[in-house]
Amino acid sequence: MTRTLLLLCTTVFILFSCAKKIEDHLIGEWKLDVSYKKELFGRDYFQTGYENGIFSFFESGAATWVSNQDTLSGYWKSDFYTRVRYDADEDDGSDRLKYLEIYVANFSRNKIINWRFDNFKFKDNWKRIKAVEYSLGRDRYYEFVEP
Repeated sequence: MTRTLLLLCTTVFILFSCAKKIEDHLIGEWKLDVSYKKELFGRDYFQTGYENGIFSFFESGAATWVSNQDTLSGYWKSDFYTRVRYDADEDDGSDRLKYLEIYVANFSRNKIINWRFDNFKFKDNWKRIKAVEYSLGRDRYYEFVEP
C-alpha cells in the first residue's frame, strides 16, 4: 500500500514538474512569416517591413530584432488575462486569453516595434505562433515560425 502511494506521488510530482509554461515555449528565435487582415471572404495580406529579420526572446524578458541593416532591442512579456463579452442578448461570458507584448527599438535609427497581441496560440507542434490583434471588423493576424 505505501509502495503504491509512494509511486503515485512520485508520478504526479514528475508530471507536474515537467510541464512547461507558455513563456518557456516562446524563448528562442522567431521569424515573422505572414501577416494579414481577416475579411468576410478571405484574407488581405500586408507587409509590416519586419519579415526579413529574426526576433529573439530571452528568458530574462529581453528581446531583439536583427536584420541585415538594423538591430532593435527591448523586451517581451506574456501572460493570461480574462476578456469579458457583453452581447445584446445579455448572453455575457468571458474568455481566458494569452497576450503577447513585443517592444523593441533603435532610437538612433528612429525604428520602433510596439506590438501587443490580444491572443496567441502555438501551432504545428510548438513550431509556429499565430498571434492576433482584435479590432472592430478586421482582426490582424501575424504568424511567426522558427527560422
